[in-house]
Amino acid sequence: MCEGESETSPTSRFTINNEDSFVVDIVTGLAWSRCLVGQTWDSTSKTCTGEPLNLTWQEALQQADELVLDNRTDWRLPNIKELATIVERKCVAPAKNLEVFPGAPEDGYWSSTPNTSASAMTEAWAIGFYNGRIDSKEKLSDFYVRMVRYAE
Repeated sequence: MCEGESETSPTSRFTINNEDSFVVDIVTGLAWSRCLVGQTWDSTSKTCTGEPLNLTWQEALQQADELVLDNRTDWRLPNIKELATIVERKCVAPAKNLEVFPGAPEDGYWSSTPNTSASAMTEAWAIGFYNGRIDSKEKLSDFYVRMVRYAE
């Protein structure tokens, strides 16, 4: 459901080539994977196929080191400020732009940002794309992962 006056993540803010498995945010200069880790972009149906993986924070960081997408190896887990730039605050359930990021679950997504205030550093920051809320979560929790890199 979308309400309110202005979009925070409008489609016009992204350069989209449906042949590519990523989009470029022209405001931030970041390239975002269209699909989550575990999924593959299908340019024919213009959607992601396969099951997205739920990963612990450490597994998410490891996936970033291993990911090759569009022959690029510089993908990484976004920090919390970067991840927050693709939340569509005008919408809830899901709080995302469905044209830019089709079919992605509305659940929590990891950032690379640890919560340095948490006791024993056992938590990291995540965003729930059902409501756009930023929360500190146990690093052993399972969440989805969307990768990012700097666009050229």
